[in-house]
Amino acid sequence: MPEHNTEPSLEQWKDLYEVARNIRLIAPWNTLNEMNLITIMLPGREEPVYCSVIGQGGECYGVGVYPGYESVNDFYRLADAGDDEMCFLAGFEQNCMMCYFGDREELSNKEREILKSLNIRFRGRNEWIYFRAIEPGYFPWTIDSEQADLLISTLQNFAMACTYLLNNKLTVDFDGGETLLRYYSPEKELWLNQAVKMPPIPVITQRLIADDETLLAKLKRKKRSGVRLEFEATYLPVPIQENKNDKPYLARVLLLMDKGSGLVLGQHMAGKDDQIEMDILDMLTQYILKSGRPASINVRDDHTGRYIEDFCQKIDVEMIEGEGVPAVDRALGGMLNFLG
Repeated sequence: MPEHNTEPSLEQWKDLYEVARNIRLIAPWNTLNEMNLITIMLPGREEPVYCSVIGQGGECYGVGVYPGYESVNDFYRLADAGDDEMCFLAGFEQNCMMCYFGDREELSNKEREILKSLNIRFRGRNEWIYFRAIEPGYFPWTIDSEQADLLISTLQNFAMACTYLLNNKLTVDFDGGETLLRYYSPEKELWLNQAVKMPPIPVITQRLIADDETLLAKLKRKKRSGVRLEFEATYLPVPIQENKNDKPYLARVLLLMDKGSGLVLGQHMAGKDDQIEMDILDMLTQYILKSGRPASINVRDDHTGRYIEDFCQKIDVEMIEGEGVPAVDRALGGMLNFLG
């Protein structure tokens, strides 16, 4: 579970605002879109840090910083959600830091106090700078000192890479699958910028392993029914803050639906400290013990499928990805309407 470390120092805030103001002057969103990734190799980090610009629509300006492969894979998952009416739910699984250029009312009182302490003033719309950490299952929250350090290093190099690009010192075919790679060369003792083909990004997926062999054998012996199911495990936009200074976490729901009738066959609201994997296996196990093995279980995508793929294989039930989960979506839509 993510925890806050120490708060950024005034010196860190000063550096952050300085580099962010430089980025505001560069205005990379006038040239780049959110899929034109800048890749930065920071000394001492094994995995790249990826930067994505928002703002071509002219409504919300900012830079997203995605530290590592898993983080950028979640970015692509959200981008690839397409016409899925519940695509925004993938946003609650993101792991990134954002530098926003917004309006005064979007800042907290504490952030305004920091600006006052640094004698920094902004005026007008889309000029007020603020930073947010976005972590899976949590409401966007203020950054800590470790995140501030990473943001400072990344945004400084991002600004230099953008300046190099926008001054026409380099041509990058983003639409053709290239990225602007910025890295430090110890041999030359210089930071270098190159247009390179975006390397394949490793997919690091930890799948839930069902290992109770006795129970699995019992479930596999259950008579197969003709029922087709849908399963979902997702966060809901319901922030819960138990203590004033705690980072609010998001409610999480598990749903097991009858694909044909749309009936809810299983529902569980997981707590922050619940072992979600055990809750999932228990929900499926109790259903099968009572009603038999289903003909199939549909999941939205591989992200959800990682929870039940091994379980389904071991009890000989087909798991289907990518064909939609309309019963789940209707149930979630009802929940979201109820929650406002």
